[in-house]
Amino acid sequence: MVRDADSPFRFPVSDLLQEHGRRRSVVLDAPARWSLELSRIDGPISGELALEGVSGGVLMRGRVAVVVHHTCHRCVGEWEEQVEVVVTELLGTDPDDEYRLDGEVADLEPPVRDAVLLTLPLLPTCRPDCAGLCAVCGADLNTGACPGHDDEPDSPFAALRGLLEP
Repeated sequence: MVRDADSPFRFPVSDLLQEHGRRRSVVLDAPARWSLELSRIDGPISGELALEGVSGGVLMRGRVAVVVHHTCHRCVGEWEEQVEVVVTELLGTDPDDEYRLDGEVADLEPPVRDAVLLTLPLLPTCRPDCAGLCAVCGADLNTGACPGHDDEPDSPFAALRGLLEP
């Protein structure tokens, strides 16, 4: 399978457009640099996709895998995880299609990128019981408490302290 020289995500599909029902497997192994606010992909994306000629374009189906770098929205800790995503999308010939063919070339990057990014959490959390950071000194509350901050007399919440104590 010859790829377009511009991008490892681009594949010629003229044969699929001429014969509906014809299928071809393509192996995706490409660099990716995509990100959300607290998650980023900066490495290879791999997978095997099936391209099939259908009425109105080319149907793409398959799985892709990528390593995602997350930053916890509570404690700002960082970690990586392997993510595998099922992708099913039509690359159409109609100008109103969300993903369109570029003549007789299928650019798989936009639908693959969107499928991967849509599976990522908007607010990644390193673990369900993450305590976050101390609002006063910025210490990681997962490693222990910050004694003394609650006793500050200047706190606007000092008057409320007695409401919860018996």
